[in-house]
Formats: sequence, structure tokens, C-alpha cells
Amino acid sequence: MKGQKDRLRRRGQASSSGAPERRFTSRRVARSGRSWRVALLIGTTAFVTPGFASGAFAQEASERSDDVQSKETNVIIVTARKSNESIQSVPISVTAITGEELRSQGANEIQDVVRNVPGLALSRAERGLARYSIRGLSTNVSAPTVAIFLDDISLVTISTTFSGGFDPVFFDMQRLEVLKGPQGTLYGGSAMGGAIKYASNTPDMNRFSVDAAVGAAVVSEGSPDYNGEVVVNAPIIEGSLAFRGGFFYRRDGGYIDAVPGDVQISTRSSTPFPEYTPLRLDALSTRREENINYSDTYALRGSIEWQPSADWSIRPQVFYQESKLQDSSLYFLGRPDFESSFRIPQPNVEQTSVFSLNIEKDLGGVTLTSLTSQFDRGFDYKRDYSFILANIFQFLYPLTGINVSETDTSTFSQELRLASDNSPSAPFRWVVGAYYQDQVDELFQAVDQPGSGAIFGVPSDRLYLGDTKASLKQYALFGEASYRLFDRLELTAGVRLFKDRQRLDAVYDGLIAGPITVVDGRTSEEDGINPKFGLSYEVTGDNLLFASAARGYRPGGPNRYVVSPDACGDDLAAIGLTQIPDSFQSDSVWTYEVGTKNLFADGRLTVNAAAFLTKWKDTQQLVGLPCGFGFTANLGSAEVKGFEFEARVEPIDGLEIGGNAAYTKSEVLESLEGIVEAGDPLPNVPTWMASAYAGYSTTFGNGWNVNLRGEYQYQGRAPFGIVPDLNVVFSDGVDAGVPNPSEFRQSYDVVNLAASIGKDDTLLRLFARNIFNARPQLDLAIFSGSDQTFTIRPRTIGLELVQSF
Repeated sequence: MKGQKDRLRRRGQASSSGAPERRFTSRRVARSGRSWRVALLIGTTAFVTPGFASGAFAQEASERSDDVQSKETNVIIVTARKSNESIQSVPISVTAITGEELRSQGANEIQDVVRNVPGLALSRAERGLARYSIRGLSTNVSAPTVAIFLDDISLVTISTTFSGGFDPVFFDMQRLEVLKGPQGTLYGGSAMGGAIKYASNTPDMNRFSVDAAVGAAVVSEGSPDYNGEVVVNAPIIEGSLAFRGGFFYRRDGGYIDAVPGDVQISTRSSTPFPEYTPLRLDALSTRREENINYSDTYALRGSIEWQPSADWSIRPQVFYQESKLQDSSLYFLGRPDFESSFRIPQPNVEQTSVFSLNIEKDLGGVTLTSLTSQFDRGFDYKRDYSFILANIFQFLYPLTGINVSETDTSTFSQELRLASDNSPSAPFRWVVGAYYQDQVDELFQAVDQPGSGAIFGVPSDRLYLGDTKASLKQYALFGEASYRLFDRLELTAGVRLFKDRQRLDAVYDGLIAGPITVVDGRTSEEDGINPKFGLSYEVTGDNLLFASAARGYRPGGPNRYVVSPDACGDDLAAIGLTQIPDSFQSDSVWTYEVGTKNLFADGRLTVNAAAFLTKWKDTQQLVGLPCGFGFTANLGSAEVKGFEFEARVEPIDGLEIGGNAAYTKSEVLESLEGIVEAGDPLPNVPTWMASAYAGYSTTFGNGWNVNLRGEYQYQGRAPFGIVPDLNVVFSDGVDAGVPNPSEFRQSYDVVNLAASIGKDDTLLRLFARNIFNARPQLDLAIFSGSDQTFTIRPRTIGLELVQSF
């Protein structure tokens, strides 16, 4: 603890498998005389449609090489089971989107495509603060329910109020995969709801290329966007050694204006009980600036592919990303436009680096893979706490409060695995491995309010100081095998044996925290088994039925915060507590799923569907207190059930029409006094999600290729949290509950358009996102002394030029 106390005093002064993608050759006979180049996606399947795709940042390098696969039979290859398989053949629910499709839609990051993925939901809109859920397993606690990977490297970090998931930008990306349902057997404890996998392009050892792109966009009611990137692929020793690397920059224009004005406070009423009128006060802000929430994002990527012999592959890689958000994207409720009246700027700065070494050795029918990685992430966060502090001590309202938070996470991991030949004709296929991870997360938080010390009669204006260091060590052995019992029937079984060790060291001080508190070596340790069982039946070469049962798991751990009884005693008493629990237990799920994947009419019609039932035990959820603090607790059990459906048809050559829909119903099964009632839905998950698209591609006689696409996205109503009632202090001093106006996020829809025209290695893209300028209120916050919300990005119309050399 000495080093931590010194740090406290100082601050107090102020895959994929990684192998080159093997190709899959369809058993279907493709129609001849057609050039199939651009992948269009729906649901869990990608389809290749006629038209033009530039070589830039796509799979063009491998398509131009001597590949055993013809262009007519190209389908998406995924690594959901840590081996290369056709997405239509893998017997689990997976959505995959190619890098070229991401670019054709003008998508910059996963938030731009989340509404196209059935079952995937997102809360919080700012980069670095996002929280994802798949199929209703939503949570706001430190351990996420969705695992995130970049080239099979875990990007999972401890989430707090001041940090969320890391979002890599779509830069030189081969594809994005979303795996649905528990993936604990192959991907560990944070994949209880599913996993998001980013797969980047790898060096081509036989072709030199330079791919560049520049673009600009106008943002409704905001400042412009700009982007530029370049990627170089250079063989050093042809067929044996190659380098691939590049640089990326993007400016996202702002659309929030800082202006003086009122602030609405829903937790207080300007009228006496029982008449409820949210209080409005002068925010006491003098700031006046337009488009304050602009951001700059930089990324660097480099990799070397070395194959000293036919049976060796050695690939070191480095990825660096830095994002600077100049001010918060929150805006105040009760305003006609995107306006806020915070008293100070609220920037976020995120710096992330990923270093990895992937080594593969072909042992003759068995492949040995070693993946070593170091993942470092820093996230600095500054926020106006004036209204939060005034919500606790109303007499502090005239004073400006400042919260500074710094999160630093360092993660080392090592995975070793052996995999058998993955040929579809092999009757027995398997993968076994071992995994180790060592993660250390440090969070420093200080809340200062100049002038408050004199009011409270203390020498310091520091109201809260917390310095925590949380460490997690994970050990695991895993394996999964598939055996073909008969000609078309296949049985799959897998298991993961794991052990987790956690430790928390912390120092808390300040008026809100109470007397200085030192937590020295609070530990927890858990071990267990994650099994999985699956059965699939290939009715024909194009029709698959599958069923599975899988367990997912998430470790428990110590609560990271100390809640002062002086500040929060009444709020704790309202839920039957005198203090928050020191720790919380692990939670787990069992998910049962049946599904089918089908191609008809020589691939012109696709129909895929799945239904699932999830039993969630000892659900971890955040319990927020009106005093401004919160803690993690196990809220009993819950149940989530639903289905997903998708279809695509090609009625005439070049025309694609498709869509998907997802239904998710979640329900808490046990009541806890003052916290949750049986029958309440889980937070942040819409009951209905749907999307539809139409695309047309054609080639003119002079060699020009044209692609057109339009898409519609729908998100149904979703609960913001498990808080049906809002505690309100009325003007006559009465403290009473009223129906929570922020209990549900209302439904909304979005329409996007895209078009491109190109010839040879030149491509011009035009895209329009959110063309009807929808502005849903996402992640509504009315418990912090001011009513705030996020929204999706306003209408953005852009043009991009892509050139390959």
C-alpha cells in the first residue's frame, strides 16, 4: 500500500486464429458469367453481390492472388470456434460484416452498425464509455457480459462509472463478428452474453500495394467531419516475409452547444406535494460555444508476416489508438436544441496500445498456436459535478464542483492451443488450449469544490478522494470437439476449467467518503466449469438444423467504493441496509438455443432463424443511490427468452432485398425490497429490434461499376434501469415517490442511404446516415441533480474517395 499512498499524495496536490484466412469452396454451382465482388450483409449471413469493390482496406489483396477459391463462390469465413469455417456452416448464431461492407455504409465504429445486428444493444454513446449487451444480458456493473476481442486478443477491462468498453475504429478491418449466446468455453468468463470480435487484415506476401482514402461529411446542426487514412502492404521476401501498416485520422464534428440557461432537476419539485413540477434553476454557467463535443481519433497499425517454411507462421502486430473528445455529448432536457449549460468543459482522453505475437506451427494434421499479448489502456475523464454535489448538499449549488478520474489498465495474456484438421469432411475435429491473464486496473478519482472547505469548516476543498487498485488473474484449460456420428449428424461438446483470483487495495478520504479508509488486500477466489453441448443436422448441403446448451459465467468480487453512512444513510435504510456489502457473488447463465440456416433457389433466397431461453442466476446489477453513490449486488434470478429471424432474396440479378428482426423478453424472477420487483424487465434491452435493406449493383459497358443501398433500422422501447419510481423532494419538504419519467427509452427508427461509383482502383462513395435526423433520448440520466441525455449522431452526409495503387 505504500506505493499507492505515495501516488495518492502526489495526485492530491492538484481471431481469429491469426493465420492467413483459408478459403471455403461452396458445393453449390454458381451461375456463370457474373463478377461477384461486394459483400452485402444481413443478420448472421453475408452474401456476395455483383458489382465493384475497391482494393482499399478490403480482401482485394487475397482476391487478386492465386486463390483456390473462385470469385463466384466467395462466402464469409468466420473464426467463431477458433477455426476457419463458412458462416452458414457453423452451428451457432453469428453475425459477420466484412470490412468492405463497413466502408460502403460509411461506418466508422461499432456504434454505426449496432442497429443492424439482431440482439446486440448498446448503452452510453461516447467512445470509451460504451456498454454492450447481447440477447438481453444487460448490466452496468464492473464486469461486462460481452467479451471484446481484436485478433483474438481480449480487450475486456473493468468497467466503472468512469469507463466502459474499448472500441477500436474500423481501420484496415477484415471483418466484424458478433457471436451470440454464452461463449465461455472458448472465450472465458466475460462472454456470458456473447462476444464481439474484430479481425484486421494481415500482410500479403506476394503483392505490393498502397491504399488511401480521404473524406469529408457535413453534420446537421454541427461542424464537419474529416477523415484520412493510408495502408501500405510490402513484400520484403516474396512468399516468405511481408509488412503491412498504416495511419488513420478522423475528426468527428460536434453538435452540442454550450449556452447559459436553466437546468431541469426531476428529483426536486418546485410545487408542494402532491403536485409534481420538476424544478428549474439557473445553471449559473457563463459558457457560450458552439459544437463543443468534437473529437479527434488517431490510429496506427503495423504487422509483419514471416513464414520461414511452409509449416511456420510468425506474426508480430502492434495497434495504437488515441481519442480526444473535447467536451461531453450530454445535453440538457427541456431545451429545443442540443444545448447544455455545464459550468466547465468536460473532455475525455483515451490512449490504447495492443502488442501481440502470434506463432503457428503445422505439426502435420494438427496446428499449434501461441498468442502472446500486452494490452494497455488509459482513460482520463473530467466532469462538472456541481449539480451532483448540490443534489446531496443543496446549499452548495452556487459552487462549481469538479470531478477528475483517471483509469489505467494493463493486461498481459498468453494462450496456447492445439487444433486438429478443420476440413468439413473430417469426422472428428477438436481444439484444446490453456489460457492465462494478468490484469491490473487503477482508478484515481478526486472531487473538488472551491469554497466548500470554508462552508464545512475544514481546511481542504476536496470533498472526495478515492485511489483503488484492482487486480485479476485468470487461469483456464479449455477444449471443444465435434464428432460426426452419421453422415449428416454432428455432436459437439466443450468445457472450460477456470480459476479467478482478485485483489483490491484502496484508499478513500474526503468529507463525502467519511474518515480516511484503507482497504489492504481484500481478496476473492473462485473456480468452476463452463460446459457446452451442441447437436447439428445437415438436412442438405444448404440446410442446417442446430441446437445447443451452454453455460456462461462472470466472476464476483469486491465492491470498489466506500459509501459514507452520513451522506447515504437514509438511502441505504430505504433498501434495508446500514452499509453496502463488501463484495458480491459470481453470476451465471444457462442458455438453450435451437436454430436453422437455409439457402434456397441456388442461393437466391436465404432464411435463418433461432430461438433461445436463458436462465440467469444471482444476477449482478448496479444499485444506484440518490446520494450519488452506488454498489454492485446480486439481485436474484432472471429469465430472458426470444427469437431472431432473417431473410434475404435476390429476385433479379443485381438486386438484393433483406432484413432481420429480434424479439427479446427479459424478466426479473425475484423481488428485493426497495430495489427490484419480480416481473421487472432488465435494463437497456429493446423488446423488438428490426432492420431491412435493399441494394442494387450493376456494371456499365465502359467499366464503371455502380452500387446503391438503402436501409431502415428500428429499435423498440427499452427500460433505462430497474427503477420504476423516482424519489422526489417537494417544495414543502415532503419526500415521496412518483412514477419514474425515465423508466423507459422510447422506440425510434433510422434510415441510411449509400451509393458508390468506381472504375479500376478508384472508388467514390456517397453516404447519408440518419437522413431523417432522428434524435432518440439514449441513456437518460435524471438522478444526478440535472436532467441529461445522449442521442445518436445527427444527420451526416459524406463523400469519400478511395484510391488503390
